[in-house]
Amino acid sequence: MRTKKIFTTSLLSAGLILGSVSAANATDPTPTPTPVATSTPVATTYAAQLAAYKVTLASYQVAMDQYRAAWKVTIDQYNAAWKITMDQYTAAVKAAVSQFQAAQQVRQAKRQAIISTFQAAIAKADSDFAAALAAATTADQKSAAVTARNTAITAATAARKTALDALGPEIARPVAPVKPVKPALPTKPVAPVKPVAPVKVATAVKPGNSDKSKKTEKSDNGKKVGQNK
Repeated sequence: MRTKKIFTTSLLSAGLILGSVSAANATDPTPTPTPVATSTPVATTYAAQLAAYKVTLASYQVAMDQYRAAWKVTIDQYNAAWKITMDQYTAAVKAAVSQFQAAQQVRQAKRQAIISTFQAAIAKADSDFAAALAAATTADQKSAAVTARNTAITAATAARKTALDALGPEIARPVAPVKPVKPALPTKPVAPVKPVAPVKVATAVKPGNSDKSKKTEKSDNGKKVGQNK
């Protein structure tokens, strides 16, 4: 009978303990741990930057090849256009110079004919004056000879001026054609900037002397306490 009571008491105690534990679990649940954000190591960041730099550098090299090819095409086109223009310029200059020289020769021949006509008129006036002066016996005859000479010279001078004016202005020399404008060259790509390597962290100094000093202070304090006693 006593054993049965002890067993019943044990069952009741175990039930109470289990109930209290379950109630505690229901009222106070264990909190879920919050994940802590970890910082990316510097070496990993630099490696990513270096990898991106290599990709950009490869693209830059491709762009430079395209730039050189476009630059060569532009220069070739400019040189070809320049050669055509210079050939046209040379041909135009030669034709203009030839026309200029021919016109100058014609003008010079006409001018020389005008001068020759004027000189002949002056020579005739002088000759007529000399003959009239030699035949003159009176003052009026001599005066008439002088007037005739002057009139002939004036008429010859006016005729020369009219003929020279009819030639027109001097022939202008040929004007050189305008040189071609240099074409705009393609824009040169900008090289990427290489990332800076991370600085190595200095290793911490081991605390050696500080521990010894603390031990020394402790020993000194112990000695002082003993002396006071």
